[in-house]
Amino acid sequence: MAKTIYLYLFVLSALLAVFLYYNSKRIIDDQEETIRELQNEIELLESKK
Repeated sequence: MAKTIYLYLFVLSALLAVFLYYNSKRIIDDQEETIRELQNEIELLESKK
């Protein structure tokens, strides 16, 4: 009985870890894309001076 509980807890924690990893990776990728867009906008505005 205890073995199955530990197995379920291990599987649940592994799934949670994978979810957190991919979610944070998506957030970081979105932030990097925003930074690239803003840098391009800055370069465009500086070239107009």
